[in-house]
Formats: sequence, structure tokens, C-alpha cells
Amino acid sequence: MKIRLFHHADHAACLKIFDSNFPRYFDVDERAPFEKWLSHQADAENPYSSPTYQNVDKEVYYVAEDLNGEIVGCGGFYIIKAQKEARLAWGMIHSGKHGTGIGSALFQHRANAIRKEWPGFQITLGTSQHTYPFYEKMGMKVVQMIPKGYGPDLDRYDMVL
Repeated sequence: MKIRLFHHADHAACLKIFDSNFPRYFDVDERAPFEKWLSHQADAENPYSSPTYQNVDKEVYYVAEDLNGEIVGCGGFYIIKAQKEARLAWGMIHSGKHGTGIGSALFQHRANAIRKEWPGFQITLGTSQHTYPFYEKMGMKVVQMIPKGYGPDLDRYDMVL
């Protein structure tokens, strides 16, 4: 497996991964914000211009490719310098590849990138009841749970590493 920076040519593959995880892991109202996130990401042809979210100083997004070059996962983070916070964002693995170690590798890749470039920044995440146990295995702790925080069937778990 190879983890590399997102390119705009990866847009459709990332949407395919999102769709493979719908509706269990994402609410219907999350697809448009995810598409917006992808559209704002920088690559060689598209320099970073403005953040997707307010008060964000930097956004980074990666894709995970299998040995055949197929994109099987994606995930990134954004930096809020004023709060010394690095927030993991839009991490997902194709539903047919869950449990294969790709998610762990993608998590570690993002955490290592944050620690290297933004040492001392707190790593945070918002996720659902379906995935918070995975992030607990990665060392993250639940600091707040909001029932139906992402939608009628998706509770929100705020976590910190």
C-alpha cells in the first residue's frame, strides 16, 4: 500500500469510497460538504488558496492506494493555529476493505505528519458511534458525545489524542 497526497484526479475515487460507506457511516447531508472539501484541496495544478472551513490555516488530504494503484482509502486533517489544534477530517476506507489495516496505516500517516510539522498541536477528531472504537484503539479518548450530532441515526463523538 502507498499513501500519497490527494490529486484532483482522485476526486471520483474518493466519492466512490464515501458512497461505499453510506448510509451506515455518513448522513445524506454529509456528501455535499465532502465534495466541497475535495474541491478545495491543493495539488500540483491547484495551489492552496482558501480553506474549506472558517478559521483554518492549512488543509492536507491523502489517498491510500493498494498494490494495483486503486484508491482504497482517503483522509486528511486541517490546522487551526490559533488553537494549536490539528483536526482529522474525512477519513474513510472503502467498505470492502474495512479490517485490512489500511485505516490504521492512514491514521498513523496523518498523526506522524502532524507531529512532524506541527509539534505540540493537539490532534482531535469528530466521528460516529460506528467508528469511535477504532480511534480508541489508536489511542484517542472520547471527550464528548452528542446524540444525533451528525444526523438522525449518527451520534457524534468528539475525541482527542
